[in-house]
Amino acid sequence: MLLITDLPYPPADFSSDNPDDTNFYRAFADGCMPGFQQGFFVAGQDGRRVCCIPYFVTDLELNILLPRGRLFALLPKLSIQMACVGNPVTDLGRVEGELTPEIAEEVTRRLSQKGRLIAWKGFGEGLPLDGYARVRGLPVPVIRLDGDYYASLRGRRRRQLKSKLRKADGLSYEVVDGLPADLLDRMYALYLQTWEKAPIKFGRLGPDYFTRTSDGSIYMLFYLQGELIGFTQLLRKDQLMMSAFAGLDYQHTYEYGLYFAMLIRSVEVAQQRGCAEIELGSTCYEFKRILGAEQAPTWNYFRHQSKLLNWLLTRLSPLLEPSADDLK
Repeated sequence: MLLITDLPYPPADFSSDNPDDTNFYRAFADGCMPGFQQGFFVAGQDGRRVCCIPYFVTDLELNILLPRGRLFALLPKLSIQMACVGNPVTDLGRVEGELTPEIAEEVTRRLSQKGRLIAWKGFGEGLPLDGYARVRGLPVPVIRLDGDYYASLRGRRRRQLKSKLRKADGLSYEVVDGLPADLLDRMYALYLQTWEKAPIKFGRLGPDYFTRTSDGSIYMLFYLQGELIGFTQLLRKDQLMMSAFAGLDYQHTYEYGLYFAMLIRSVEVAQQRGCAEIELGSTCYEFKRILGAEQAPTWNYFRHQSKLLNWLLTRLSPLLEPSADDLK
């Protein structure tokens, strides 16, 4: 007999092979992103765990679903209660174990008790979901590291990257394991600067996120004349690395090409730490292609409890796909 339990925290070994592991998900379960409630469905059968499915519940502003453009700008900031499988900030969804049609149907029923709009965020195209609109999501840039990174690039691309790094010659940087607690206030202020610049705002981390995810984190810290002006949080598990969050002082970002230097140094750190790949996040695609990133496709799935609105979702799903501007 199939039994599905709704838990406030993940099992201790959930996502244990990934950079976004149990500690990462526990941070969200503990409320590190106000306005988002993280939970976990655990499916068991005959005394064994079959599947673990993380989800979150939030009030979603509807224009977040649209590509940037006239319709995005014109749509009033209406919101709807959404129950979504995945994590609020990760680009790739995690479902651990075997997701059978029976489990997917029961999870959909449970989610319908938590939100009018039900979603699955950042998954492959073949989920066994009935009655959902499937929408192509933002691809995830991933760099595979096999041998010497710079030697694997064409000469023109190597020269481009070296030129970007020369622009940042006036900066110093260091790599540290774990959160440098004495810098948390400054780092959080830089994170907020970056968050304010984002064209689409889907929740804001609290400072306790960085404290709760210190274990397993690697921080790159960038300084101008001794002042911290940028950081990148990298999460690592064995041979996998993920660029999680960054903060930049925009007073100096463009003069020194800080963002580009942070990306290049992230790849260098991944190779130095023996990683086979690094996931770079779903932004700034053009430069990440220069870095050598492949684009891992993702799909999002939506289902509204109203039959009429769900029919409209299915018919209008192309409007929800990333625009050409989103993929630059």
